[in-house]
Amino acid sequence: MIVPLSVTSKTGKAVAVLTPKEKNAIWEELNTNYRIRGNLLLYTAMRIVEAKHFSKHPEYFRKENRAVFLPTTPGLGKLRCTIKQRAVTLSNNGVLAVEEFFSHDVGFPAYQNMEQAFVLAAGKAGFDTKLITTKMLRKTMISWMMTVYPDRQSQISRFAGHDATTMNRHYLADGWRKDDIKDMKEELEGWGMA
Repeated sequence: MIVPLSVTSKTGKAVAVLTPKEKNAIWEELNTNYRIRGNLLLYTAMRIVEAKHFSKHPEYFRKENRAVFLPTTPGLGKLRCTIKQRAVTLSNNGVLAVEEFFSHDVGFPAYQNMEQAFVLAAGKAGFDTKLITTKMLRKTMISWMMTVYPDRQSQISRFAGHDATTMNRHYLADGWRKDDIKDMKEELEGWGMA
């Protein structure tokens, strides 16, 4: 049984933080639509509510800037979130994920269905599923960024809509194997290069 690394959320619940190989193992068990949704959530690191809102507003995506511009919208993001409006800068994989999401028009099902699909896929891939949640995609991406780009913490915190204290408290930046870091660099290629 595979037990991924984890971080604790503000609610006290442990959430998985995947390596790129662990992500790939779960992705192999997802159907195409959930893989497309998972890529959007992972590579943009948007909260589910933000991604659902974005799914109705493709005009927020600007390929020439390699970014999604999330405006200040009532009810969007967490209540305590300090940055309500932000630019979600994208890696090469992020640009592809956004384009694929809109070209396939998959939308988002109910949150419970998303969660269930990832738990089922992780179980089939041999994971202990108690840490598996859709929140893990955001935690995973931001943790990868903090690991690969330790000198760009302020840019990452703006990208995530967090302050530096929250970033350091709720994301994982160490404890990775060298191979994992090499794979993370490949996953993040082109990030922040507008």
